[in-house]
Amino acid sequence: MQRQHRPGLGPRRDRPAAERQQLPLPGHPQQHHDQRNRGHAVDLLGEGPAVALVTGQRPSGAPRPIYLTTFLTLVAALLAALLVSPDSASAAGVSDVRTVHTNQETEGDGPRVPDIISTSANNAVVAWREGTLPGRVDEGYIRYSYTTDGGAKWSHPKVLAQETSEYLWHYVTLYQVGDELFAYLGRTPVLDDSETDGDGNNDNGLPINDIVVKRSTDQGHTWQDYAVDMPLDDPATAADEGLGNLAFAGRPLQLANGDHVMPYWASGRENGVLYSTDLKKWVARPAIPDPNKYMGGEPQLTVSQDDPNKLVMVARSNYAVSKVSAVTATSADGGLSWTDWALDSNVPSNDSKVFFTTDSAGRYLTIANTSLDASAYRKVLNYKVKSPGKAWGAAKLFADGPADDPTPAGTGAGWDTYPMADEYAPGKFFVVWEHDTSAIKVSRLDISDT
Repeated sequence: MQRQHRPGLGPRRDRPAAERQQLPLPGHPQQHHDQRNRGHAVDLLGEGPAVALVTGQRPSGAPRPIYLTTFLTLVAALLAALLVSPDSASAAGVSDVRTVHTNQETEGDGPRVPDIISTSANNAVVAWREGTLPGRVDEGYIRYSYTTDGGAKWSHPKVLAQETSEYLWHYVTLYQVGDELFAYLGRTPVLDDSETDGDGNNDNGLPINDIVVKRSTDQGHTWQDYAVDMPLDDPATAADEGLGNLAFAGRPLQLANGDHVMPYWASGRENGVLYSTDLKKWVARPAIPDPNKYMGGEPQLTVSQDDPNKLVMVARSNYAVSKVSAVTATSADGGLSWTDWALDSNVPSNDSKVFFTTDSAGRYLTIANTSLDASAYRKVLNYKVKSPGKAWGAAKLFADGPADDPTPAGTGAGWDTYPMADEYAPGKFFVVWEHDTSAIKVSRLDISDT
């Protein structure tokens, strides 16, 4: 049962730390929902108590020999450092880097495009696509792994969606509502006689001819089919059933009234949101206007830190237009209308996916590739933070792994790219990304002191 917070009372002290984004409707107070009530609007009425480190002194005794005094001084300094130094879960910056999965023998383009959801500071699940066939990219089968100890160890990968003789899988996107997790998977056919190479095979993961959803009620350990109605155009028919090649690359959001919006991109680089009241039937809302042909891709959706009634969409831009900046747009009506796409010089993008979110304290966090070197454009990930009412902070290094490539395909040498993240405590995130098209990696990122 959801506990109600009454005005005038302080926040519950047993409230879990991390709180999910909620978009208040016009006229509503700013609202969030906590870990225990994900999917339900809960008023944020205050802040937790300040925490201080208190130390005491013991009266000194008889004079000590100088060597003993020196030794004790060193011990005291060490103990003091241990007392005041935060642990890996609270230390600022990147920590606890782990490899969830490695596949150096894979065919295709290897383990790629991961996503992550955390249900607590100890529990998280990662899903990704695993390549299968030589010379064929953006397709494979979907695997997942979970942790129950904060990311120190990860389960042996399991299959979320297997490839068959008829179809493969293009992407996976995760979403949490209350105690349920959802995985949205784009399916693509094995054969495609429309490609110009004439071999009859699907070599690029398109068209997307179905969207399959899986649901988990045990923190991502097991999954079951979940029927949905998506506005996807079926390429096998002449009818226009909806959006062609409908794809998801960013986290959905739940509005304060309980409805859901999910960022999409589709044929022609159309971007917008799907809208649902029940997680079953999804309806496409109008696309973001793009008069300058920025052609946004892999959009991320979040709540504006300046106005809790506004949505913000952030996407990679067309490389031919900008090698530096992402594009952004805003909506004040839940995605029914949008401002035009516009370049944002504060948000980097270099022809690859940009992660962008608003944390529970209202800070913007973006993680993206920033190198202008065409030969290394996906090899370094940096992150930036913007606190409410302040300018963007300087970019900081997030990941830059070895440049050698152990895979037989030889693709993505040294890549650190395609990040996704999920907040498990205020300002603290699990982050997943792909390395070298041969590994899925996870770390913690702490921006709570920003």
